[in-house]
Amino acid sequence: MGKINKKLWFAGALCLGLLFSGMAFAQTEEQQEGRDRGQFSGDFQTNVRFYQRDSLRGAAGIPFYDYLLYGVDSWLTLNYRVAGFDMGMRFDMFHNSNLFNPTREASKQGIGRWYIAKSVGKLDLAAGYLYDQFGSGTTFRAYEARLLGVDQSVLGIKAAYHLTPNWTIRGFTGKLKNQFKLDDIEQYRPILRGACIEGLVKLNTNAQIQPGVSAVSRTLDTKTMESVAQEINSYKLEDRFEPKYSTYLASVYNTLLVKNISWYVEGAFKTEDVVRDLTGKLFNPNRGYVLYSTATYSKKGFGLVLQGKYTSKFDFRIAPSEIQNAGLVHYLPSLTRLNTYRLTSRYNAATQLLGEVALQGDITYTPKKGVTFSLNVSDIFDPDNSDQLFRELYADVSLKPKDKKWKLNTGLQMVDYNQARFEQKGDFVNTLTPFAEWVYKFDKKKSIKAELSYMLTKRNYRLFGQEDPHPDKLQDLGDFAWALLEFDIAPHWSFTVANMWNVDNDIHYPTVGVFYTLKVTRLSVIYAKQPAGIVCTGGVCRFEPAFSGMRLDIATSF
Repeated sequence: MGKINKKLWFAGALCLGLLFSGMAFAQTEEQQEGRDRGQFSGDFQTNVRFYQRDSLRGAAGIPFYDYLLYGVDSWLTLNYRVAGFDMGMRFDMFHNSNLFNPTREASKQGIGRWYIAKSVGKLDLAAGYLYDQFGSGTTFRAYEARLLGVDQSVLGIKAAYHLTPNWTIRGFTGKLKNQFKLDDIEQYRPILRGACIEGLVKLNTNAQIQPGVSAVSRTLDTKTMESVAQEINSYKLEDRFEPKYSTYLASVYNTLLVKNISWYVEGAFKTEDVVRDLTGKLFNPNRGYVLYSTATYSKKGFGLVLQGKYTSKFDFRIAPSEIQNAGLVHYLPSLTRLNTYRLTSRYNAATQLLGEVALQGDITYTPKKGVTFSLNVSDIFDPDNSDQLFRELYADVSLKPKDKKWKLNTGLQMVDYNQARFEQKGDFVNTLTPFAEWVYKFDKKKSIKAELSYMLTKRNYRLFGQEDPHPDKLQDLGDFAWALLEFDIAPHWSFTVANMWNVDNDIHYPTVGVFYTLKVTRLSVIYAKQPAGIVCTGGVCRFEPAFSGMRLDIATSF
């Protein structure tokens, strides 16, 4: 029996044993008390890709288009609750997947997660693959973002004790899952451990605070340390240093709630660690910092959000060998707007863990019913050299006239994007993107939606009179135009036709899609061509190569 089969057999046997033990226990309880028959729940998701080679659009020269031609990512989750026990397992299957490496296939399958949890009085216990976070995630966050290839779970044990109804202390220890290994499901070798205490204090009838303190530690194993030491010893003598086995993080955070005002503030500190600089070379900053704050104010017809973050050498990974999204133990959010339109979301800012100053403000104003104005400004720069990394100015207005069957959202976006920093190519991209979305309802079931947008590059040179030092050179791929038409027949059907046109290179990227929804089940079939780009969610980004082919997606829950 191979290594993978042994792991699969062991995990499956363990979960089934827990399941039948729980069912037997439940039957005993049921016979004694006549209640608690147990409850199953779960979900299923599969994403199938059929690759069609298209060298004109960059969909060539990698295994997916040259000879694999097919890939699938699937997840099946089963949860069972009975007699105070919560248990579950998730089967993961990746065949010729590009989730973890955009240019190299991953093929693996097995039990991607199992867990069992039980509450005993004021004590909550859990074992298996655990998801959790301390505060905003600055020191520790274990979570899943499967469409980005992230499954940052910890295989270990966790305990939480409720000191009072308003105060809880939690702790864990375990090993981080190595989701980015292409041929197996396993864990990293170094050990993680951490704890936090969080609570709630009511100051008066209109105000309360929610303070918290957390601490996390990572200890390198001997094999990982030997690899680090070997790389350090290959450097010039003046660049060598003595790495430490253990690194510690601590944070203090608090949320203040006063009527319509909410203010969150967090400060975090990190001891000496071995990390990689922007060139990939190891170095050992003796400390790292994060200061993060967000304040919100809301009342009828008005909302305001202000955010700020200062980061200095706060890259915390399970091992110094890991790069990009691999091996991250914590999470620092990107203070940028989450855009949903195709062209306004083309350029995104990945969180810069070694150093950034980020500021964001968002205002929403509704002067009367059916009219809403939105304004968002974000600015990110490098604190060490003041280099601009990202800047966005976004404004839109949404109109929904009373007693009318249509609604309109239209606006304008300007972006300054440091492509050299975020993608290690090119220079700066300066865009101006007007956009509009119009929806018309024929009746209660039928509606049509249209989107139009145009992304103009070299904005400062073409519109604001600055001299272009490279008039014959494009910024990235140049200008894009986007048009979409969607027809919906509620509650089941949706049909989409769209085209993304690279104007300067005169290349079209068409999309045709059919979507079917039946209660909680959704099926989609899409034929699409799309250019390469960076896909981000909350500052966690991955490079997505050009795509040409068909996508079949199925998702359901039960």
